[in-house]
Amino acid sequence: MRHSTTNKRILSYSLLISSFLFLILIWTLVSIYYNNDLIFPSINQIIQAFFGIFKESTNMKALFLTIMRVIVSVIVCFILGFLILSIYIIWPTSLAFFRPIIQIMRSTPLAIVSIFIFILIGDKIGPYIITILMSLPVVVEGLITSSGQINKEIIDEVKTLKGSTFLKIKSIYLPIIFPYIMMTLVQSLGMSFKVMIMGEYICQTPNSIGKILYSVKMNIEMDTLIAYGILIVIIVCLLELFIKGIKKHLLRNVLS
Repeated sequence: MRHSTTNKRILSYSLLISSFLFLILIWTLVSIYYNNDLIFPSINQIIQAFFGIFKESTNMKALFLTIMRVIVSVIVCFILGFLILSIYIIWPTSLAFFRPIIQIMRSTPLAIVSIFIFILIGDKIGPYIITILMSLPVVVEGLITSSGQINKEIIDEVKTLKGSTFLKIKSIYLPIIFPYIMMTLVQSLGMSFKVMIMGEYICQTPNSIGKILYSVKMNIEMDTLIAYGILIVIIVCLLELFIKGIKKHLLRNVLS
């Protein structure tokens, strides 16, 4: 059994590495075919641009502040999401009120929301509001869907218990749906990062990745653009791994 698990893990890692090598091969072939370093920079140029990001203090400051904005926005999304979830648990019919609002937020194009918020609020607070508006539907839907995993018998039994509704939700409901909450957190983090950068780009927020990418676009620095794309993917993956690690640790403590 252990031998089989090890083989599966080796196969999984092998396929993962093969996928990266395949992407590098495709890009190399395209770069050679077009022979235009301005539009299709070589792998060496991209690697140099990637490490060049860490040499500038302004880049590191922008990167740090963008990550902080994302974290703050996700926290606000979950606070609002848990508030809506609590109302839904107490009064399930309330979903009829929230559903149209969530649907509008989910369906409105990001560009329209970003431009409107930028004109209305400005460049500093704008990206926060944009990210919250675009990510909140994902959080709310994830939390409400997770509440559907609770056994109806448990719900009926909880209703008979004495005590405040808040304590019931905190002590009984949340531990049951904890794995789904963590799954929603992982999904919202990745989305929030992309939305935040787009919001910063449109709002031209000072000390942000979005503003740096705007300058990169104006100077047609494709190698730097791709390098930032790779860096953002790495950051999101590391954050997701960190959250999954916390999830496993907490679940292990609960089971023990």
